[in-house]
Amino acid sequence: MTKVRFIGDVHGKYDGYKAAIKNVPFSIQVGDMGVGFRTIRYGEEVWARNPPFDRMSKGRHLFIRGNHDNPEVCRRHKYWIPDGTAVDGIFCLGGAVSIDRAYRTEGRDWWSDEECTTAELQDCVSRYVEMKPEIVCTHECPESIAGEIMAAVNKTKVADGSRTRQALETMLDHHQPRYWVFGHWHESMIFQRGRTTFQCLTELEFVDVDVADTGSEVHAI
Repeated sequence: MTKVRFIGDVHGKYDGYKAAIKNVPFSIQVGDMGVGFRTIRYGEEVWARNPPFDRMSKGRHLFIRGNHDNPEVCRRHKYWIPDGTAVDGIFCLGGAVSIDRAYRTEGRDWWSDEECTTAELQDCVSRYVEMKPEIVCTHECPESIAGEIMAAVNKTKVADGSRTRQALETMLDHHQPRYWVFGHWHESMIFQRGRTTFQCLTELEFVDVDVADTGSEVHAI
């Protein structure tokens, strides 16, 4: 039985991330790792801390990108999972819209390519439909699931025009996987939609899932 630990948004809190992957052979972090930020220190713009390569290299510790990750730096990172690819049968897709982008600086803590392009997302949808995965790991969630989250926390969903949510909704329309894990929303929630168990992980929350047996239950730690 192969198990994977899914880890919620990290946002540069690498001590917590290191604790989450300690003595774990295989993990996937669901985006907003905090890769490639620049920050102002003593009046100068410098690179923020990077993920702990030494700890990640002791196991198989991978991540997808969130909207709070620099896409260019992610593409050069040894442990990044490219958008729309599968790892051990787990379909992975990063990216999302930053609703606070008006208060951020492009190139320092916000990137205009935080979402895949429409063409890239269409290609991801095609691969998903062909693959019909049983486990899905994304940073965002489908449009309808975002509405359910907002209703659960008694908030109005922001109409930010996320093409990622729309593409994920199209994927869900074509195929319902057994399990779908995501982050981004900073809520700890688990709920059922058809045959799919959706789980939203809050910051540094983690869950262990059996991936070799698609009929197995999801085991939260």
